[in-house]
Amino acid sequence: MLTSETLPAEGPRYAASLVCIPGLWAGPAAWRGFGSYLGHRGWECHLLDVRPVRGGIAARGAAVAEYLAALPGPAVLLGHDAGALVALDAASKRPTAGLVMLAPLAPRGRTAQRLIASPRRLISVVLGGMVAPPDGPAAAAWLDVPEPVRAQTVRGLAGEDAASVRDVAWGRVRAARPVNDPPVLVLAGDRDAYLPLDSAEALARAVGAERQVLEGAGHWPLAGAGWQTAVAVMHRWLVQRLGAGLLELYEEAMAEREEPSEE
Repeated sequence: MLTSETLPAEGPRYAASLVCIPGLWAGPAAWRGFGSYLGHRGWECHLLDVRPVRGGIAARGAAVAEYLAALPGPAVLLGHDAGALVALDAASKRPTAGLVMLAPLAPRGRTAQRLIASPRRLISVVLGGMVAPPDGPAAAAWLDVPEPVRAQTVRGLAGEDAASVRDVAWGRVRAARPVNDPPVLVLAGDRDAYLPLDSAEALARAVGAERQVLEGAGHWPLAGAGWQTAVAVMHRWLVQRLGAGLLELYEEAMAEREEPSEE
């Protein structure tokens, strides 16, 4: 089952919480910088680790949907890399307040096949079990951040369930629209070797999303020199699309909480 850690909001402002889903081989540490930034601005952030969930992207989507059902209020899903596909699958199973797909691995695209280009990884994917994180040229294009950030990020990676790698690399993921038609954003870097801009545009059309481009960003806008620009763009979109309504809900909840009891 998945695990999570919660970063509380510093002076909560929103009724909705943010549920952050990392990509292949990554855990909660990948989202910690974004989570701290967003927590400082009033969002409660739940950083998930879906690596313990076996059975592929749909199984992980179901686990995230179950997690959402246990939350006390609405949630916005934030997913990076294959985590964006997990978030999309969860949103197709359970209503959400919004969805942000950050540098997603395009479903049915061929670029993700580079992640299993080595014979050792390909064998692991075919036979099942755990697949080691990519290395060599594939890793350089996937984890495209400079040292020492790259080394720090690599320390947070771990073996990945073959079923999820297979789903992504072999194009087995279906891009289903969220059930309640919430605001959706595809946020893509213009230097992302794993998400060409035409693929980002096609994905946005398929799921009814807006698309924004991060100039100078690659596949890992979560880390590196431009991460603060990326999270600021995301936060601005959240406030523009969701903030007013969610803030109103929060104020209503606080008013109800402060009403005197009739007893």
